[in-house]
Amino acid sequence: MNRPRAVVVGATGFLGRHVRSALATAGWEAVAAARRPEGPRRVTLPPAGPLRHVLAPALRDLAPTLVVNAAGLIWRPEPAAMAVANAEVPEQIALALADSAAPARLVHLGSCLEYAPVPPPAAIDERTPTRPESPYGRSKLEGSRRLGAVAAAHGLDVVELRVFNAIGPGMSPASVLGAALDALQAARDRGGRAELRLLNLRQHRDYVDARDVADAVVAAATAAVGDDRTLNVGSGVARSAEEVVRALALASGVGHDLRLVPAPAGAARAAGASWQLADIRRARAVLGWSPRRSLSRTVRDVWASADADDPTPRDSRREKASRHD
Repeated sequence: MNRPRAVVVGATGFLGRHVRSALATAGWEAVAAARRPEGPRRVTLPPAGPLRHVLAPALRDLAPTLVVNAAGLIWRPEPAAMAVANAEVPEQIALALADSAAPARLVHLGSCLEYAPVPPPAAIDERTPTRPESPYGRSKLEGSRRLGAVAAAHGLDVVELRVFNAIGPGMSPASVLGAALDALQAARDRGGRAELRLLNLRQHRDYVDARDVADAVVAAATAAVGDDRTLNVGSGVARSAEEVVRALALASGVGHDLRLVPAPAGAARAAGASWQLADIRRARAVLGWSPRRSLSRTVRDVWASADADDPTPRDSRREKASRHD
């Protein structure tokens, strides 16, 4: 029996790898589309310039029933680069899908930072206004809008999952938790204590396991979504970075000292909203999905898989840390 086929754009990045794995586990043939794709069947995307004219013939040939956009740029705060990766690429994928005439659903991974800030203890639902404060959030919202315009013009079947703060095995060493992981590994290797330093931003975020995000993509691939085409994907719990880093340090068993240091002026605003809590009731109702992994399980798996998942030197990993595609 033929397996359903999915094309995952950004398949070699943090979320893309988890999406491919979840799709394969669910019985899909997951084809990687990236600048340096992996696997026996793959689509190599251009390192620069529009990808529409490369992706469209590939989609026509592959005839997938699902296309996933897991590409993006987050950790390198360069507006021009973010505009390309987060705003132009979603539009190009939608145009390529329209050109190919493939009868595929497009699942786009958006961001919680597209929303306007809300005060604690409010939860962010899909009716929350979109008024992002960070450059990343603005670029992601522009990408969602451009993709939506193409979808409306060409009658595409699009579902957007607004992902909250994804963490898990393979995450970027440029992230707060990834940096803590590096420090803990380095301390373990030299037989000393880890010094963990966090900016005291007084922020609470909704941290969700990347594998739960991938499960939501699998659910969104075939769900009868009706008019509910924008869905929040989070844990439904707001936590401080300090709580998450302490949980990882505890899971590692490495001796450590954690210090909160004053944040430079403007750091909190650049990072986006200071309070995030996902209302995930719509995703539960529409997709039949709920997050399954606890924070303690996530950090245990992050620690256990760190060396096995990425044996490359830490300095080399940092050179690639700015992208999640």
